[in-house]
This record gives sequence, structure tokens and C-alpha cells, in this order.
Amino acid sequence: MKNVIKILPFTISLFFVLLWSYAAISKIIVFRNFRSQLGQSPGLEAYAGLVASGLIFLQLLAIGMICYRSYRLLGLWMTFVIVTVFTGYNGFILMDSNNLPCTCIGHFEKMTWKGNLNLNMGLMITALVGIISMKAGRSKMKK
Repeated sequence: MKNVIKILPFTISLFFVLLWSYAAISKIIVFRNFRSQLGQSPGLEAYAGLVASGLIFLQLLAIGMICYRSYRLLGLWMTFVIVTVFTGYNGFILMDSNNLPCTCIGHFEKMTWKGNLNLNMGLMITALVGIISMKAGRSKMKK
């Protein structure tokens, strides 16, 4: 159990660094298309450019925070908040709109809004497990 508490937060952190890196780089490569798709989403029409740039910035910031041990917990919290916002927006889209283009990138482009919601809920849980295990590891170190 002691090793799991040490390895789990690092493994989850590495997973999110890879995920955010892939997401940010993919969005940068197809930025115009990404911004255009966001512009077709309800509530984001007027803010597509700002949201697109802001999202990439937040993903890169989360990567930086997770990579530095002293900021890792904050980076995991930031990840949890970002994914929670994604999940809430997915829920809103599913309740309110039909046949909207998914703003997913790369391998996730074929995903439906419902699939994206399920993925985001799994990512929320993963981030929360990382936060809890990191806090547990810190508590054990203080004893």
C-alpha cells in the first residue's frame, strides 16, 4: 500500500501531462478549425477565439504545474477543475442542443458528445484519485 501511495500520484500526473500535451499541441496545429468549431457551440459563439486560446494556455499551465513537484497538487486541482468545466459543458450540450460538431481533437474527433461526457467523468475521477493519493502520501510523510 505504501508503494501505491507513492506511485499512484506520479502515474496519474504523468498521464495528465501526456494528455494535456497531446490536447494542447493538437489544438495549436488545427487552431483555426478548433476556434471555428467552438464558434458553433452554444454560448461560445462570441468568445470562440478567447476560449480557444485560454484553453490551450490553461492546459500548458497545468502541464507546467504538474511537472514541478512543489506545484503538482495544484496542477492536479487545476486539471480537476478544467475537466469538471468540460463535463458540465458536455452535460449542457447534451440537454440543450442536437447535432453540434464536437470540438474534440486528434484521436477523440470521432467521439460523440455522450462519449465525451463519459470520458470526462472518468478523467474527473482520475484527477480526484491523484489528488487524494497525493494528499495521503504527504500525510504519511509528515508522520
